[in-house]
Amino acid sequence: TDCEGNSQDWVYTYTIERNDFSVPANGSSTVACITDATAPTPPSVNDNCGNAITPTGPVTGGTFDGCEGTRTYTYIYTDCEGNTHNWVYTYTIEHNDFSLPANGSSTVACISDATIPTPPPVNDNCSSSITPAGPVIGGTYDGCEGTRTYTYTYTDCEGNTHNWVYTYTIERQPFTNPVDQSSTVSCIALAVAPTLPVVTDNCGNTLTPTGPTIGGTYVNCEGTRTYTYVYTDCEGNSQDWVYTYTIE
Repeated sequence: TDCEGNSQDWVYTYTIERNDFSVPANGSSTVACITDATAPTPPSVNDNCGNAITPTGPVTGGTFDGCEGTRTYTYIYTDCEGNTHNWVYTYTIEHNDFSLPANGSSTVACISDATIPTPPPVNDNCSSSITPAGPVIGGTYDGCEGTRTYTYTYTDCEGNTHNWVYTYTIERQPFTNPVDQSSTVSCIALAVAPTLPVVTDNCGNTLTPTGPTIGGTYVNCEGTRTYTYVYTDCEGNSQDWVYTYTIE
């Protein structure tokens, strides 16, 4: 403004052109279970003028198929000018192997006692229950003794697999000795081969005896006449059964 009052304006103009900003590098880690792939804490990001930007999100994605793959969390940062950048955290889900209880075993006397066992409850490495396949029956049982095995196969979604085996050892026990019998007769001609008792092994199978072996003290007139039969089971356990006639 001059002394006469003439005036003119002088203007200085700033054009504010918000520059773009940057975000930290994306993050990643490997975990064993999807439950470990929790939403991460997004990093602190400022716009080009130092103002904190609050991101939107996260948007969840990835290739996780229920067992393995990736789980991503995407946060979107946008400044007031509309500049935008994504920050992504990627979990790689790698299913770890699992473990089984120790195999089971017991000793029984008969194959009928070697019943199908109840398989143990087993979880995969992420605590999900695994239903086993089986059992597959095997062993060395030969109709008398040996082993009978039941094998269950546990497989998790990743394909890790382990067998759990229950082994019965069949050990045939001795059977009950049949009670000897006797009678008195007046003549040796009446001391005929007796009717045999029914004898079963320890597992209820009927045994056929060998014999008889004839003995006793009979000489010409009086004494005894014995009939001895031997019962033997498949394992080789044996018992004698003797019928004794007294000739009086």
